[in-house]
Parts: sequence; C-alpha cells; structure tokens
Amino acid sequence: MGRFKNKLAVSNPATPSRVEELELLVGSAASYSWFLRQRLETLGIPVTGKMQFRTIDGRILERDVAPVFVRTDGHVGGDTIVMAESGDAEVLGAHTLESLGLAADPVQKKLIPTVGMAFMGQVKYCSTGIVSAEFGTSPKVD
Repeated sequence: MGRFKNKLAVSNPATPSRVEELELLVGSAASYSWFLRQRLETLGIPVTGKMQFRTIDGRILERDVAPVFVRTDGHVGGDTIVMAESGDAEVLGAHTLESLGLAADPVQKKLIPTVGMAFMGQVKYCSTGIVSAEFGTSPKVD
C-alpha cells in the first residue's frame, strides 16, 4: 500500500479553540489514531479510559484513550484516539477516517470522500424490548 501523510487539526471538545495542527502518516490498517500524549495534554484533553492493542509482532499494549475533535480539508468529526507514549508512532487510523467520512486512496496518495454504510432493516419493539429484526430490507416510505 502506498504510504502518505496528511495534515489534520486536533482540538479539545471542551474548548474547541485549543487546536494543534499535525501531519500524520495515514495508516488505515491501524484501527485507531495515535497522537502523542504530550500534544494532547497541551490541549487539556483528558483521559477517558484504557484500551488494549495488539502489535504486528503479537504483543499486547495498553494505552490511555481520549475524546477529540478532528478536522481536515473541510471534514470535521469527533473521535476517540489513543494517547501514544514515547517511542510509539503517530498515525491517522481507520476509526478517525470513518468519523470524517474519508478513505485513504493509496494510488493518488490522498484522502477522498466516501459513502458510509447504513443499517437497512426493520426492528419491531414491544414494552419488553426487541421482538424481531429483519435485515437487508428497506423500510417503507409513505
């Protein structure tokens, strides 16, 4: 896959005026984006939890995660990102790309708009919960 970098603005959801511009390797094989902890702490972005991640060599890493707003080329999204530690790579991952409605084009080496997937089905509810669900059907529109 062709590797390329893309500029991205990251901000604190609590104070969106606090922004840092980044240039990150686009790594859609990574499920989440990884931004250096120091960058996020400078923006006042708080840790909201921990997650585990498997490395390519099979090791399991545990890292803090945090909520951010991200923006690139007029596309804006909210996301949960990984707080990378010293020695971890910074990368723009698939989760962030999806929140922005973008996909990586490895041939043109740029991000391109994409169409999201919609749940198409009908779910019937009663007072105790879901009674039935039909997947792959379109709801009738009157």
